[in-house]
Formats: sequence, structure tokens, C-alpha cells
Amino acid sequence: MSKIFFIWSIIGLILLRIVLLALFLNNIPDTNIQPTWRPLFQGSYQPDEIVFFNLAKSLTDFKPIPSIVYIGHAIFLAPFIYFTDATNIEMAIKPLILVQGVIVWSFALIFIVLIGLHFFRNKKLALMSGFIFLIYPYLLYGLYKLVNPKTAIAAFQYQMWILMLSDYLSACFILLTMWLAIKFTARLKNMESGLYNPTILLGITAGITALVRPPNLAIPAFLFFFFLYLKKFRAAFILGFSAFLAYLPQLIYNTYFFGKPWLFGNPVLNNAGVAEATGAFVQKNFTFSNYWLNFSYFSPNHYLLFFLAAFSFMFIILFFGLRYLRKTNAGLIPIFVFWFLFYWLFYGSFGGSLSQLRYFLPLIPVFIYFFLASVSYFINFLNNDRGLVEKIF
Repeated sequence: MSKIFFIWSIIGLILLRIVLLALFLNNIPDTNIQPTWRPLFQGSYQPDEIVFFNLAKSLTDFKPIPSIVYIGHAIFLAPFIYFTDATNIEMAIKPLILVQGVIVWSFALIFIVLIGLHFFRNKKLALMSGFIFLIYPYLLYGLYKLVNPKTAIAAFQYQMWILMLSDYLSACFILLTMWLAIKFTARLKNMESGLYNPTILLGITAGITALVRPPNLAIPAFLFFFFLYLKKFRAAFILGFSAFLAYLPQLIYNTYFFGKPWLFGNPVLNNAGVAEATGAFVQKNFTFSNYWLNFSYFSPNHYLLFFLAAFSFMFIILFFGLRYLRKTNAGLIPIFVFWFLFYWLFYGSFGGSLSQLRYFLPLIPVFIYFFLASVSYFINFLNNDRGLVEKIF
């Protein structure tokens, strides 16, 4: 495949996204989208949107308020609120959707395809990963129509990048950070000089990713220890310090409003001002039993079967995807395994995560990689062992 065709294919996917988004905002398919570009049902996500809006509005007024959310996404929202002079979500939502649903989404798609090149070393499969990312909300909509029709519309809308929530910006920054980490790791083994600028850039990007959503702190932590494992001590400490500086605004905010840098607003403000430790808050909301109890959202009586089927499928594509990756780019296995396992296991243990699939947005791209790799692995196996297949059948 030529480079020109590859680039135009990416542009084609972006143009197709614009068409699909325009149809969606005109209620095609019928999902009760209003002329204001707002969903008719807002019960599950509007409370979070209001909290983000209020914090961002306080920043534009130069009067920050204590909030249960985090300031990274509020900083991103502030210009939309400031330039529209918005006093409610509806006044700022259309320009936000155009930027978030088109520009930010397009960057996410580009990073998915570029990372796919490193994973597959195959332009067709890299483009296929981008195409699946484009159409998966519609596949998900069809699946939910079968297993939980009442929530199919909400599940679909969550995946279209139209809400005033931090998940979409977070997903884009995760992809950017992973792409930089992959490129940097590929050069790191032979890099003795010229180390500072790319390491600082990677650290700042990882820190901003955490600033948008705190669970993403796992990324700079992983990269720090990964570089230590590679015995690139200078790179590890440059990255760690750069990430710390990028994340410093959240630490200052936490200290000013809640007394300690590691205390977030959610555990404090949701407990009538009691400064419950963030660790205790996490322990209360993230439990091992949620791995199977979350599937009661689909079937109160058969959630264990759903759990076993889903986890078996995930382990299968992880196993065979790794066999594929070992042949194409074995040096990147730690990065892709961390990416896959952390977001799967972390949000899988969070109560109610399957009722709001936006939590799993960071997992979607790497899931696509492992799924395509597993399919490709089996196709290659069948093509290379026709005699065995004939014996089996």
C-alpha cells in the first residue's frame, strides 16, 4: 500500500465520521437527539456534566470552587464557556461538540492508526483498526438492542463524543501518550544523546493525561518503572519530574480546597465535608465482586454466565493477540499488556461501569488491536496448516 493511499484512507475515515456525526445530530438513526444537539434522556450523565460546567465556569470567572471533579477537563472547557458567555450547558455545547466530536476525535483516530502500524507492521490492519473504531458505536448499539434494549440509546450516545464529560479528551491524550511512548521506546535502546526533549515531551503528555482523569496516573507510573526496568535511569527520572510538573495544578488545587495534595473532591464533598482519604473512597467503590456483579446490569439472573463469557473472550484475544505481537514487535509487549489489563481490570472493578461504557473508552483501541491480531493469527494458522484443518473437519 502506497503512503499516499494510506494517508487518503485516513482522511476518508475522518470525512465519513463527519457525515455519521451530522446524521446522528439530525437524529439518524432515531436516538431522540433534540435540535439543541442534546439527548432527550440526560439522567445518567447530566449531573456529571453540570459539575464540570460549574467548575469550568468558576475558572472563567477567576473564582475557582471546590468540586468533586478534576481541573484538567475544566481547563479545556473554560474557553468554550468564556467565548460563548455561557450560563448553562446548552449555550456552550454546540461548539464543544464540533471541536470534541470532530477535531479531538480525528486526532484520536490518527493516533489509533499510527499505533496500529507499530502493533501490526501492516498498513491494512492499521487502517482496519481505525475503521472499527469509527463504526463500533453502531455495533454496540445493535448488541445492546439484543441484550438490554432499554439502555441501548444511552450506551450509543456515550460513544459519540457529544457530552461535556472528560472521558473523550482523556481517551485522546491516552492515545497520544501511548504513541509517544511507543516511538520513544523504539529509539530508547540506542539513544544516548538527545534524550531530554523527547523524554520531557512524553512526561508532560503523561502528566496532562492524568490531569484530565486521575486514574491515568497509572500511565506515568508505569512508564517510570518500565524505563527503570530497561535501566534507562536518567530517562525515568526526567519523565517522572516532567509528569509531576504537568500534574502539579491538580495537587495545588487539592491542597488549597481539601487540605492534602492526594485528597480529591469526590471523597470529601460527598461525605458532608469529612476528609475521607482518597484511598478509602477507592476501596469503597472498587471491589473484586464488581467484576461479575456489574453484569447484572444485563441480566439479574444470569450475570455469572455473562461474566464468564466476557472474561473468557478477553483472555482469549489477549493470549492470541500476544502471540501475534511477539512476531511483529515483541519489544512493545509490556506497553500493550499494561494498556489492556489496567483499563480492563481497573474499570471492570468499578461499580456500575457497564451501565456507562464511557469508562472503557481507553480500552477500546487496544481491544481492537488484540481482537484483529487474534483473528489474523487464526487466519494465518488455518492458511499455514491446511492439512491439519482437513483432518479436523
